[in-house]
Amino acid sequence: MNVEKIWKEENWTAHARAIIDNLDKFPKDSKIILVLRHSHRNEPTIMEKMHKLRLTAKGHAIAKKFGESLPTNRPIRLYHSIIWRCQETAENIHNGFKSIGGKSELLGELFPLYEIGIDNQSFADQFLKYDFSKILLRWASGFYLPEDWTPFVEFTQNAARLIWNQLTDAPEKGIDIYVTHDWHVMSLKFGWFALPPDKRWVLFNGGFAFTFETDHILLLDYGQFKKVGIPHWWKKKK
Repeated sequence: MNVEKIWKEENWTAHARAIIDNLDKFPKDSKIILVLRHSHRNEPTIMEKMHKLRLTAKGHAIAKKFGESLPTNRPIRLYHSIIWRCQETAENIHNGFKSIGGKSELLGELFPLYEIGIDNQSFADQFLKYDFSKILLRWASGFYLPEDWTPFVEFTQNAARLIWNQLTDAPEKGIDIYVTHDWHVMSLKFGWFALPPDKRWVLFNGGFAFTFETDHILLLDYGQFKKVGIPHWWKKKK
């Protein structure tokens, strides 16, 4: 397997490369949160078996390559969904980063990176009817029964408080990496920054990164930096 060729030339690594290429553009003293989709997996034959899929050989290799490409002047901490492919991704990033002399802590499972309060069958049924971006907008608008789907605002704000609060004890200049699923990446970006979903899925090892500035958030999304407001429900960071 030619890992360098896969990393540099395959389409599904484009979002990962964009993250790596731009991390050094964050302010030097900033603490960064990186919300990341897991690495490469095969496509499921049926929706119900998706949670059992593990990484492919390419997925393992590129996750490790991602870790090897992170800046060693920033220590990292890794959290992941309970699903195997997310754990495998985090472990590979951890091992890749340590192999180049980086300081890494693998801190384990974090519930909001998997559980979003949606009944599995109800969730699967929606994909038989609608495009994923429309499902997300319907969820955000409060279309679904709250006993079937945890309300969108409740989920995203609770996840923010858990994840953002962990910056308090993050190492200086550190990167907290949260390995999750494409649905979660899109949902959290929409719920935190009011950026609606695109018509494209987040690619493997893709996601977004951000840091708190005095009066705004500096967001890296699809290789571009954006200044976005700090939501009213969140206290300003010093």
